[in-house]
Amino acid sequence: MRKGLNSKILKVIGIFSGVEAIKILCAIIKTKLVAIWLGAVGVGLFGIFANAIDTISILTGLGLRQSGVREVARNRSCSEKLSYIAAHLRSWALLSGIAGALLLSILSPALSLWFFGNHSHWWQFMIVAGMILLQSLSDGEMAIMQGTDRFKQIARSTTSGSIIGLIISIPLFRWVDGALSVPLSFVAYGISITTALLMNRDRNIPLRSVKPHDLKESSPMVRLGGYIALATFATNLAQMIFLSWLNRENSTATVGFYQAGNTIIVRYASIIFSAVGMEFYPRMSANSHSNHRMNIFVSHEIGLLLKIFTPMIFIFIIFRRWIVELLYTPDFNVILPFITIAAGAIILRTVSSCMAFAIVARGDGKTYMATESLDAAIGVILNIVLFKYYGFAGLGVAQILWYTVYTVMIGIIYFGVYKLRISRKALQGILLSSLIVSAIIILYSLESVWI
Repeated sequence: MRKGLNSKILKVIGIFSGVEAIKILCAIIKTKLVAIWLGAVGVGLFGIFANAIDTISILTGLGLRQSGVREVARNRSCSEKLSYIAAHLRSWALLSGIAGALLLSILSPALSLWFFGNHSHWWQFMIVAGMILLQSLSDGEMAIMQGTDRFKQIARSTTSGSIIGLIISIPLFRWVDGALSVPLSFVAYGISITTALLMNRDRNIPLRSVKPHDLKESSPMVRLGGYIALATFATNLAQMIFLSWLNRENSTATVGFYQAGNTIIVRYASIIFSAVGMEFYPRMSANSHSNHRMNIFVSHEIGLLLKIFTPMIFIFIIFRRWIVELLYTPDFNVILPFITIAAGAIILRTVSSCMAFAIVARGDGKTYMATESLDAAIGVILNIVLFKYYGFAGLGVAQILWYTVYTVMIGIIYFGVYKLRISRKALQGILLSSLIVSAIIILYSLESVWI
């Protein structure tokens, strides 16, 4: 069973590793050009608009991407039931996307005042509002593809969409003012990816219409998605609060530096988490009735991710300065203390994320919302306090403390409430990886002292 599981997971990772390599290359080119042509302010604008889009879309999106995958995976063996769920999912995605775009448009003056201290940037938020509708439609299609194991179609769509989005964005960054080119770039990416997903959708699942009064029949999926949406909204709201505080207390350039460090530590690591989760989450959902199988799957996933991340962290810390200058410019070296220390949080994130999948796979929306909301509040407090007193190094420490608390919270639910377990081999891997990563972080944190 373990060999077969390894083969399946590695196949999915193989598919998405090439995809993510192309997406990373597109992101590197885009960020590098923005850093050169628009400076840290341009990078900061990307962070602010991306966070606003994510927060609003999560609030109105009803968590349909996550809850939809669960429902599709649990019913994919019945074509009639699958067609019914897909139709409802697409209808909810359209409605939630329209609601999100309207909400962001209405809130654009307030968001401009929040982030920039005046109303002059309202029109930029109006432009990026279109991205919410496009993202919602994309999430609906991707949920259907992921739940039915159509990983190649997802890979093909996201790859082509990212490349086309980049091609359109480059001349915008070069010849259009940054205040306009940044929001237009979001829309360009949204149109490209949504179009590619619709072209690669499963033709065996027809595009059926759903009457408004029939939508209530999918209320269990929407209810679970609502809890997930509230939890994710709390996380993004906390990020918005921190970015707003950082921008007003320091500068937009400081936001850009933080966003660069956060991208390197959190977003690039999320690429692997997302690739593994593509196969892991539907599998967990389809087997959520069996504690024995969930124990095996979680233990296996933790062990596999630790084998991937431990050497990557080791190499990353050694070459961190060259990586920062390659991705950005030498001015961004101020984030080195942040990314060096925060790299250790990836080990904690590996353990906690794998266990957290059990909560969503079981459909326990209330528990997921409570843990994620509390974790978000703790995170923003740690970020503000430690950055205020210790700067970017403090942010690195905040990441470690943040994921430590989160891992403890998830562990209490995983072990205490659900009575699930992690194998001894996985526990040994966690201990060994923690020791190796801690040693390399301490070693390179003292580098400046030795010099």
